Amino acid sequence: MYLTLKDYIIALVPAILQVLIAVVIFRRFLFRVFPIFTTYTIYQLVTLAILLVELTEHFSSLHYAYTFYPMQVGSIGLGLGVIYEVFKVVLEPYDALRRVWRVLFLAASLALFAVAILWVVYGTGPQADRLTQSMNLLERSLRFIQVGLLLLLFVLSGSLGLTWRNYSFGLAFGYGMFAIVDLVLWVIRMEYGNDFWRPQSILGALAYNMMIAIWAWYFLQPQRIAQPVRVIPYNDIAKWNEKLEELLKKRAA
Repeated sequence: MYLTLKDYIIALVPAILQVLIAVVIFRRFLFRVFPIFTTYTIYQLVTLAILLVELTEHFSSLHYAYTFYPMQVGSIGLGLGVIYEVFKVVLEPYDALRRVWRVLFLAASLALFAVAILWVVYGTGPQADRLTQSMNLLERSLRFIQVGLLLLLFVLSGSLGLTWRNYSFGLAFGYGMFAIVDLVLWVIRMEYGNDFWRPQSILGALAYNMMIAIWAWYFLQPQRIAQPVRVIPYNDIAKWNEKLEELLKKRAA
């Protein structure tokens, strides 16, 4: 596969932004708050570098596949981790809700990966095709989880004391935008088949770049603007947390 100038631009522009994001994260010690997102950012940069080398050196398709798919699994896992981390930070003041969220999220993630693995092992058709379909299944499932959970976060943002300037809100907004576009592209792909592969690839890459641009806009702002003092309101969510805390204590007794 030969890369055009357009392909390099689409790949390198978000990489430059991610480098800047990583610099800000370490300068402001935000890796302590968002360790998974920090890992995700670095992982994406390393993955891009490796894949670009293989493409420019014209490695065989089989060799590229053996590199791409394991890295894609890692990217999907870290993508789930970023969603978990956003909610973990948001729910930090609500200990009972945070503990229940952690258990539910872990169970859902394990079930998601188990289904994908079982499809590779026991599905019909050639194993290479099953592997591709399994990766597609994982990606679409991740997008559904992203859209659902992040819409929930937006709905509850006022109750959780979040404003549009919070880092967590920015991460959720960027991820949510990308997930919605990616799901729409998959729906179109299922309607038109492989003829839509190239437009899906280009539009998906542009949506990914937009996500990175949104994250960069949040992280590259002056810290006093990007992360205002958060006031935790006492509302129904706080009351739910108190009731859940009482229930967990009773179960532990």
